[in-house]
Amino acid sequence: MASTATLLTRRQVAALLGVSEDAIKARDNEAFHPSKGADGGWRYPPEEVAAVLRGLVGGDSGPEPTGAVCAAAFELFETGKKLTEVVIALKQPPGLVRSLRSEYDEMIASLTITPASVAHMAQALQTPIRNEEQLVSLVADLGQRLGEEYQRGYDAGLADANDPGEIVDPTTGERRPLKLDDVAASSKIVKERWGRTDEGNPGPRSGGPSIPPFQAGGREQQDHNPNAPRPKAGAQGTVIEPSK
Repeated sequence: MASTATLLTRRQVAALLGVSEDAIKARDNEAFHPSKGADGGWRYPPEEVAAVLRGLVGGDSGPEPTGAVCAAAFELFETGKKLTEVVIALKQPPGLVRSLRSEYDEMIASLTITPASVAHMAQALQTPIRNEEQLVSLVADLGQRLGEEYQRGYDAGLADANDPGEIVDPTTGERRPLKLDDVAASSKIVKERWGRTDEGNPGPRSGGPSIPPFQAGGREQQDHNPNAPRPKAGAQGTVIEPSK
């Protein structure tokens, strides 16, 4: 007899077999022989639970189901029978039928969605899922909506990328869309009015606007050029005079 510490609760057994606690209770004194714990709850020997999972209970004579049981189960799966219907038809334990279904799906590259997964999807989609047809319809509708959202986002991004913006027309004072000609014209004006000094800094060409004298501090100019004009305080503020 297993120690109390290793015994499983009815809830644990139900979770392992993927059935309700009532289904476990219905098999008490048949596949399971639980004992009542100090808290009044029923405790199940883990070896009995393992035997059910291996398919040892329900008439199978070995640790693996017989070929006849496997063939019969696969035939029912081919006809679209549900797991519960296969359990009833073959009189085999749920754990064995579920295991056979997993092997069947792996062989035909299929997929079985568990009730827990269906409940999770129903919560995510915020709508109940009652059958396979409804699930397929919901997934197809979700795919279509995602595709439409993607296309709208793509179109909006493309339109934004192709929109150069607006400027104020200097002749009319009104806002209008920016054109490539505006950019070219602005570049031309800059090139005509501004040249480049031999140090790479912008400077006026002949006829262009002059640069205001450098009056901010003056010390930085002195540090870099000893012959630069030096600031001198005067009544009207700081003025620049040539250094002597």
